[in-house]
Amino acid sequence: MRPIRHFRSRWFAALAAALTVAGLIAAVPVASSAETSTSHAVLPSAIRPAADLSQFHAGNIISDAVFTNSATMTAAQVQSFLQSKVSSCRSGYTCLKDFRQDTPNKGADRYCNGYSGSGGELASTIIVKVAQSCGINPQVLVVMLQKEQGLVTDTWPVGGQYAAAMGQACPDTAPCDPSYAGFFAQVYGGARQMKIYLEGVYFTWYAPGRTWNILYNPNTGCGSSPVYIENAATSALYYYTPYQPNAAALAAGYGIGDSCSAYGNRNFYNYFTDWFGSTQGFAVVGSIYDTWAANGGGSGWIGNPTSAMRGYGGAGWSQTFTNADIYVQAGQPGYIVSGPIRTEYTYVAGVASGLGWPTSNRVPVNGGAYQNFTGGRIYERSDGRAYAIAAPMFALHESVGNIFGAYGWPSSRAYVVTGGAAQNFDGGTFYQSGNSAVALPSTWVGWYNTVGGPNAGYGLPVSGVTAAGSGQTKVLLSKAVAYRTTTSVTVVSAPMFAPYAAQSYESGPLGRPLGAAASLNGGSSQAFEHGTIFASAFGAYAVSALSSALTTAGGVGVVGFPREDAKGSGTTFSQRFDTVTLTTGKGGAQIVRGAIRNAYDGAGGAAGSLGAATGPERAVGNGFVQDFDGGRIICTPSVLAVIPASMTTVWDSLGGPTGRLGWPISAPLTTNGVRQLPFASGMIASGTSGTAYPIIGLTYSTFRIAGGTDVLGAPTAAEAESAAGFQQTFERGAVFVPRIGQASAVANAEYTEYMRVGGPSAMGFAIGPSAPLGSGKMQPFQSGTIGTKNGAAFAVRGTTATTFANNGGYTGPLGYPVGVETKVSTGYVQAFEGGQTYVSPYALAVTRGVLGREYAIRGGPTGALGWPLANETSDGLTWQQRFQNGTIVLYRDGTVVVR
Repeated sequence: MRPIRHFRSRWFAALAAALTVAGLIAAVPVASSAETSTSHAVLPSAIRPAADLSQFHAGNIISDAVFTNSATMTAAQVQSFLQSKVSSCRSGYTCLKDFRQDTPNKGADRYCNGYSGSGGELASTIIVKVAQSCGINPQVLVVMLQKEQGLVTDTWPVGGQYAAAMGQACPDTAPCDPSYAGFFAQVYGGARQMKIYLEGVYFTWYAPGRTWNILYNPNTGCGSSPVYIENAATSALYYYTPYQPNAAALAAGYGIGDSCSAYGNRNFYNYFTDWFGSTQGFAVVGSIYDTWAANGGGSGWIGNPTSAMRGYGGAGWSQTFTNADIYVQAGQPGYIVSGPIRTEYTYVAGVASGLGWPTSNRVPVNGGAYQNFTGGRIYERSDGRAYAIAAPMFALHESVGNIFGAYGWPSSRAYVVTGGAAQNFDGGTFYQSGNSAVALPSTWVGWYNTVGGPNAGYGLPVSGVTAAGSGQTKVLLSKAVAYRTTTSVTVVSAPMFAPYAAQSYESGPLGRPLGAAASLNGGSSQAFEHGTIFASAFGAYAVSALSSALTTAGGVGVVGFPREDAKGSGTTFSQRFDTVTLTTGKGGAQIVRGAIRNAYDGAGGAAGSLGAATGPERAVGNGFVQDFDGGRIICTPSVLAVIPASMTTVWDSLGGPTGRLGWPISAPLTTNGVRQLPFASGMIASGTSGTAYPIIGLTYSTFRIAGGTDVLGAPTAAEAESAAGFQQTFERGAVFVPRIGQASAVANAEYTEYMRVGGPSAMGFAIGPSAPLGSGKMQPFQSGTIGTKNGAAFAVRGTTATTFANNGGYTGPLGYPVGVETKVSTGYVQAFEGGQTYVSPYALAVTRGVLGREYAIRGGPTGALGWPLANETSDGLTWQQRFQNGTIVLYRDGTVVVR
């Protein structure tokens, strides 16, 4: 026997009819018997209880977002769901999964968008179309059909269940309003009624945001309790079934509680939770909520949330909704990302991409729209395509006028290419390498793509289009440079590219390319306005300054390929080729060959001290020479040497290879800062001044015996001849070759003393070397001597020298001088180890020992005694010495008296 089916009271329908002038259903909430009945006595097998009724919250049975999310299911999904609840119907009955109905057209009003009817529509189609028209979750409608009439799980429903499927306009005290009879009318009318409840204009008893005393049962004796209604959806459910479940109803699950239990809202919660998950959906809070609510919330164009809010480590938050996403960067307002821009932003990884956070909402512009982000922008074209532009391409796009400039709208998103990325635009393509980006217009992109683009051998563009002179334009790539005329594009690529780049492209000495590279025997070449780049096994090198020299020499077919870059500056250059080195300079184009070439290249070529060749190689005697701006290279059977110009000038003045010096016996060498070019019979040397002088003949022999440059240093003048003989001065000495006497060098302390007293004008030439004598060394001069002991040298000259010699000289009692000769009054005084000499108009004398000390104590020549008149004498008992104004006497007992 079937259980009795219960419907809403007729008086509710009468009240509803009274309000039809307003187009609304009655405002007074009256319970249906569904509130106090569990429908079928036995829980349908299609229900598998899982809902936790301890989580039932009377003030928030279902969230507004979930209640109004009309996009939760498609018609196919609802049909699949219904079929899953009833595997087969009893014979003779039509279950909901199989129910079909012809549906009418409905006009749109403020609550629903109308309905386009059709013949034989399935219940699932009607449910979804109504849900989308009225903005109600189709899952809510499915649950209402189950809660009110058990239609979802019923395997033998009767016509009355379909006629009052939603319990809409069926009061408990009167028959149902026939105008709402039938499945379609019930579903459409019930959904529309829910929207009226949600509006909260005509129904205010359970308005959200207030506390209401809600009954447990139609029997008021069962009591009530206060409930704070938190949202409009819960308010709508209480308008529909104005009772809350008591503790017994909640404890019973889907079963029967006690006599005061009501089940409508409990069962709604149970069915919804078990079938579709949480009634609360996803929370919308904070600034995201502000943005969402400002755009109509769940009933607005953004729709309901489809995921929980996502955090980004304190940097911000985002949440997805049916038709848009909302992003809030910390400290900033919320921005909405929707439509094609949303699709593109999601595709490129959203906040984690180079775009970062949105900084504006969608901005419509002529031809489409755009949206700004911290790291770029997404453009939405009029055809619905949307593409992101991020740094550094975004800054480049802005610099060329963005969509209003020559490059216009993006026609692709950035994509990876070899070495970087690229992005296409209506007017060309941007190319990114590292943190920089360049733009090429379509005319250049077309050429670039025909030669393989970024994935070919030319690499990525590293500059935009620039002027290259003579009406040409240029694009620089990472591995090539291309020049465009009105008719063609010429490329300089590897291996020509590196040397061309090193020469500053067209602004350098080569100028612009005249054509493509061409093959040669053993290599290749590319011609330019002012030269050629040759490539071979030796490498790729430019020939520009030496172009004429190369042509004169017969080209690379004669001299071979270049082996290095040109060297030099200004108008002086050299360049090494396989078999020769070519130079150009003041002497014009010259060829340097063989061993001389090796020495020249080793000396740095034109960039070194030699500069360019001033003439060809020539034979001299048994050798060869070639002259250069800065010197000469000689090649003999025994010597290959580079000689600086300062030395060749001196050498040539002495007759060169056929002159007094002959050929050098070695290459120049430097010792102690002195540059020397040795010959068999002499030397040419220069010091820090750079001026070279010859050292020849007996002077050279004496120089070498004296210790050469180690002792004397570099010459400071050429050898000079005088009546006395020959002399040559050096940095630390001099060499003398007297006409009478032994050739000698004066050096070290002796030379310092010699120059102090006036040199040759004071002492004449040295007539012998410095040689040991007694306890020191003595060197004789034409007008005196220099004595050196313990590193101290003092000259003894003139009459003092005569007096010194008359008293035994260096081996006599006076020994070596210990001071310089000094003028005192009308005479001269010089101190020695054993005494002093005195030269005056009165006598040539010496003082020594006790008498000398006494004389000094008494003031010497300027004292009371005056000048000595003779040397010391002795009678065997005393020693005495006469002075101008007295005599000093020394007795045997040591007594000293002055008479």
